[in-house]
Amino acid sequence: MSVRPVDAALEGLQTMRRRPLTALAWAAFSLVMLPILGLLVKIGLGDEGRQVLAGRGSSADPRELLDLVMNLGGAMVLLVALALLLGAVLQAAIIRSVLEPTNDRFAYLRLGKEEIQLLIVSLITWATALLCTIIPSGVVVLGSSLLSGAAAAWFAFLGALSVIGFSLWVAVRLSLLGPHAFSHHHIDIRAAWIQTHGQFWRLLGMFVLTIAIWILVSLLGAAVAGVIGKWLTAAVNLGASGLAASNSWLILSLLANMLLAPVFLTLQTVILVAAPARAFAQLNQDEIDAGLHA
Repeated sequence: MSVRPVDAALEGLQTMRRRPLTALAWAAFSLVMLPILGLLVKIGLGDEGRQVLAGRGSSADPRELLDLVMNLGGAMVLLVALALLLGAVLQAAIIRSVLEPTNDRFAYLRLGKEEIQLLIVSLITWATALLCTIIPSGVVVLGSSLLSGAAAAWFAFLGALSVIGFSLWVAVRLSLLGPHAFSHHHIDIRAAWIQTHGQFWRLLGMFVLTIAIWILVSLLGAAVAGVIGKWLTAAVNLGASGLAASNSWLILSLLANMLLAPVFLTLQTVILVAAPARAFAQLNQDEIDAGLHA
């Protein structure tokens, strides 16, 4: 059996279409838990910590995230662990809905062995990302420093492409680690790696399509938030004009974004997590049907 890229990439949308109430429950989970996490961040980090957090920008570079955690100390470690655990609970629910569709109690949300394993998988993924970027990048920087002129420029360019390609290759080969750990009830990096043998280009195509859908959902979320903000403004400022109307539009648009952000973040997570779960199911459907992964 092999991965069907289009079917796998569309699994997130299909999940939301088949189980809209479940998707709403997941969105409600995020809508409740994210503000609680934000409150804990506010309490745990203090004013100085929040200033450091606000000043780091929006980069997802694992090296920058590691530096941030080290600078903010133990409180940040606990908060990151809690955030990863909440993410693991949601990821496990999504994977469960794909691999075990009849096990739908509590909208597939649990807190047990599978969730802890997915938390560990998240840590393994970040550690792998660090190793796949820091060490090769250091080699490229060192090689560039030993050269000069056009040779240094070409070495840096080709080296950067090699680092990107290597990181992408490793990411795709490990992309089924989460569903594999969930289905087999233990983490086996070697077995999950072997699962992707001969499926690299199909999985890569799946992720390209999945990211394209993710971007469309992001744009849709921004558009919906803007429209709702304008509707609220029109309702509140029927007789207002000028600066007052402009301020009201800005405030209400920000409010709409704050309320809708967890919802669309959940939808994006469903799209990203359901795709590899469906790919894993496609590769192991016979065993899943036979109950060997139960």
